[in-house]
Amino acid sequence: MRVLIIGLGGVSRVFRNWPERTLGQALVQAGHTVDAITYRQPQTPQLGLTAHFEEIDGIRVRRVKPQFFPARELLATLRKLPRPDIVHLFHPRNVLAWSAVRWLRAQRVPLVWTWNGPFHDRWLVADRERPYETQPRPERLIYCLQHVVRRTLHDARLRDNVRNYFIHEPLRYVDAFIPCSRHEAEVLDLMGFADRPKTIVPQWLDMDFMTGPTPKLDLPLTRPIIPYIGQLTVRKCYDMVIGAMPMVVQRFPQASFVFVTHNPEQRANLQQMAVDLGVARNLHFLGTISEEEKLALLRASDVLPFPSRYEGFGLPILEGMATDTPVISTDIPVINELIDHNKNGILIPYDDTAALARAMLEVMENQALRERLVVGGQRAIAERFCPQRRVAQVIQCYTEVQRKRH
Repeated sequence: MRVLIIGLGGVSRVFRNWPERTLGQALVQAGHTVDAITYRQPQTPQLGLTAHFEEIDGIRVRRVKPQFFPARELLATLRKLPRPDIVHLFHPRNVLAWSAVRWLRAQRVPLVWTWNGPFHDRWLVADRERPYETQPRPERLIYCLQHVVRRTLHDARLRDNVRNYFIHEPLRYVDAFIPCSRHEAEVLDLMGFADRPKTIVPQWLDMDFMTGPTPKLDLPLTRPIIPYIGQLTVRKCYDMVIGAMPMVVQRFPQASFVFVTHNPEQRANLQQMAVDLGVARNLHFLGTISEEEKLALLRASDVLPFPSRYEGFGLPILEGMATDTPVISTDIPVINELIDHNKNGILIPYDDTAALARAMLEVMENQALRERLVVGGQRAIAERFCPQRRVAQVIQCYTEVQRKRH
């Protein structure tokens, strides 16, 4: 089978566990031919999206200018590629989708989509940083040009309404969805796609990499080591981790809180909070590090706090499980599909900084609990997030879509 993946960054040498890369890698290993079209972003070289073409893990990657219209680079690339048997699109903010889907429909190519975090959609929720604090608004989504005209006559926001249309209109032509969580499937139903086939397939990791060699962690850190991995945004709750530090440092004065991020947007606020709380000496800001260095950090860590106000999936949770680092996260949709409380991780209430601090201390001080969480995480990685099992589900979905088309 020849599969074409169309994503955002997706397939990059920099990030080993982005879902487009792990999917393509697993498909290649299963004997399929995989092409990928993703964004080319020379302005952010740290993401590894600068080359027009490269082959990664057997995936032939073409990168193009991210553009709704006229999307000349995208269309030229599609014309040059051999006709795919199926196309798998990713992400709710994929600006390549509108032109790609129109062209692929004309070629009668079957389409599947992993929306990969529906509340990243700013038209669907009032606040992408805190989407569970208000109700979703599916009535705001625009799927046809007539609604663009109608909405613009009402609010005079032509540019925003056109962009809304470009983002959502391609969903009308999807043959099937492959949501990565039950929550995503439920939201797609809410958006009006209850009639479309859905195969829920959680994401997975590059396990050859996760279990392979890593460099020595050459950093002046004292134990316990507690990493933060994620963007410095309200959604990712870096503020909660900082807020929990004083309670942990009181018990463990030498604790090292290590912040790793490729989006340091709120670094100044992070560091000022640490100063205000008297824990600046326990804060180690690394910013962007390599995947190998991150893996070494996780293997050396005592606990992984991963509080969140919203996650499309939550790959760091799997990375913690795969490196025998007990994970603490928030009891919200998607995350509570990954973590079975007190078995393979700890779930804390939404926005509860004190509960986060207490959970970190309990994991570090209760050896029996720690061992139970590590064993539970190992079991989850081997059974629920096994690449071979999950990609078999994806391939079965592809085959069923093709069968129905013919």
